[in-house]
Amino acid sequence: MFDNLKALSQLGPMMAKAREMQAKMAEVQERLPQIRATGSSGGSLVTVTANGLMEITEIAYATSAPLTDTELLADLTRAAVNQALKNVKELVQNEMQGATGDMDMSAFKGLMGGA
Repeated sequence: MFDNLKALSQLGPMMAKAREMQAKMAEVQERLPQIRATGSSGGSLVTVTANGLMEITEIAYATSAPLTDTELLADLTRAAVNQALKNVKELVQNEMQGATGDMDMSAFKGLMGGA
């Protein structure tokens, strides 16, 4: 019982921290269109840029890219797109983790009857 009362006493500061975290998350969401990451393949024959909304914003082919070999070009493009999306996803995850910080959820667990 006293553990539950202790957890309840921590609820106010936790709610304030949750509101702060929510504001930071909103800031990150506003910045998503500006977050950029690139991926390349074939020794930089194909370079792709994606934004934080997981949209491809640019595809560039080196002048030495095999433009007549459409199958190879498709494979290189696919690989560069996948790399760009993976890289931007990691950037967005890092931004989100920065926004959530190290919020201690132990008091919530206590209220919910968790260990």
